[in-house]
Amino acid sequence: MLEGNFVALKSELLIWHTQQFMNNKLSYAMLCDYIWEILQDWQRLNIVDNRISSQKEMVFWFLVFELQFQDETSLLHDKSVNFKLHNCILFLQDELEMPKGCIGVRPNYA
Repeated sequence: MLEGNFVALKSELLIWHTQQFMNNKLSYAMLCDYIWEILQDWQRLNIVDNRISSQKEMVFWFLVFELQFQDETSLLHDKSVNFKLHNCILFLQDELEMPKGCIGVRPNYA
């Protein structure tokens, strides 16, 4: 399954980029560049099925969306945003059960 491998591979780097940004070791611009790289790589897979294959994929896409949607100040200083981001990361690392309210959808390019 392409999408499962994609999510597993990209999750590790997404977590790393997010944590580096949250610890002021990576610029917001670099974080945004990585998010766009994820979206471009997904588009290259040409997956037209919009059904989520797992909870991990759901949380992965939620995290991608939040990192792209929220502004730099919110990502760094909004406690509720930080809480959700942290819980998403923990879930993707198999350290937490499915976080509430972290439901993402696949980008659809068809």
